[in-house]
Amino acid sequence: MSPNPRKKAVNMLLDIEKNSSYVNIEMNKLRALDDFSPIDIRFIGEIVNGVIKRKITLDYIIAKHSSVKLNKISPFVLAVLRSAIYQILYMDKVPDSAAVNESVKIVKKSSVNRLSSYVNAVLRAVSRDDIDSIDKTSVQGLSIYHSFPEWIVNRWVNRFGFEFADRLLFSLNQKAQLCIRRNVNISLEKLSQKLNECHIQTASVTIPQLPDFDYCMKINVSKTMFTDTQPFKNGDFYIQDPAAALAAYLLEAKSGDKVIDMCAAPGGKSLFAAELMGNCGEVISFDIYEHKLDLISENCTRYNISIVSPVLQDSTVFNPKYENSADRIICDVPCSGFGIIRKKPDIRYSRAESDIDELSSLSYSILKNAARYLKPGGTMVFSTCTIEQAENEDVIHKFLNEHKEFSLYPFTQTGVAYKTFYPHIDDTDGFFVCRLKKNGACV
Repeated sequence: MSPNPRKKAVNMLLDIEKNSSYVNIEMNKLRALDDFSPIDIRFIGEIVNGVIKRKITLDYIIAKHSSVKLNKISPFVLAVLRSAIYQILYMDKVPDSAAVNESVKIVKKSSVNRLSSYVNAVLRAVSRDDIDSIDKTSVQGLSIYHSFPEWIVNRWVNRFGFEFADRLLFSLNQKAQLCIRRNVNISLEKLSQKLNECHIQTASVTIPQLPDFDYCMKINVSKTMFTDTQPFKNGDFYIQDPAAALAAYLLEAKSGDKVIDMCAAPGGKSLFAAELMGNCGEVISFDIYEHKLDLISENCTRYNISIVSPVLQDSTVFNPKYENSADRIICDVPCSGFGIIRKKPDIRYSRAESDIDELSSLSYSILKNAARYLKPGGTMVFSTCTIEQAENEDVIHKFLNEHKEFSLYPFTQTGVAYKTFYPHIDDTDGFFVCRLKKNGACV
């Protein structure tokens, strides 16, 4: 008997809930099994990612139609209900009858088969009106509708206003289109032509503030569909969001420079810096995990980069060996990750509000050490994949107040030295980037 993709999705949801594991890790395990076809894997992935993304909304609807309180429903039945309701409400190509009948069958074949009638009754009561009738005029309503914890919604409403927060939350639930960054040795036009020959459509990416930044494009396929193409095998491109690529681009690193990447893994920014340097100079890539250093080395080999040196180094701990040694520094620090929720939907549940202050302190300690590693006149780029002011602008302002030898270093003609990217405005990941100069003789 062939495996049931809906049942597999339910089991994966149970494992994720029980073990607090990450969706992307579980999906990688699934792909390695060879038990399911590519179509089934995409179907399972859509259900699992979708249920994680919409869990608050789904639980609200279950509670509305269930005769049993949510906390009294067994984890297995709850996973079945969530997956089925997600299919009914969010997967337009799945007939409602298939979602209901197949989910009821899963329960009938389980040890709790007596609950199949209950599951059937709940699912047949669900309709699109359950979502459309949610009152979005309150923080609680936005939380339920967009399936974000109330503390996050409240935080963003207070900072951005209701309309901005609503659009931001909506955008973070949309699927992010895959972005790639070209190798500096191939033009955007040539890469686009080569990908089109592989039946991969491309779309250019522009950043209005930086018209000369022409390294990134969007492609219309999933990651698993282009790894066999010749451009990928040739190392013609690297998977990277344009906002993230800016962290290396804004360094303006040149041939012969010494660059330190404070938190480097998996190495995309180190690679880009090395490419922009013509593979001449030195890029020292710090990370605290040996297996991640191995990943950096593998990427360097794949892209024929020889000047990157992965180093086991905790960036929160000052190492006098590197004091005043670097011409340029990338300081892409650990953060809440709220800017990449489109790609990692479970982040919204794994973070607590107290994490933001803790992460801000952590990133500040890294930034202080980076300041000591940078030569006078050197350039440093500070970046995060979050939109939280406490982790971004507040850290920079504190740093500048306590480090008078540093100043903002504008990267646009309008004098802008830092920018927050928002998915619903810039069509990128949520990201923050800031450029700083250490006062002294120019490097």
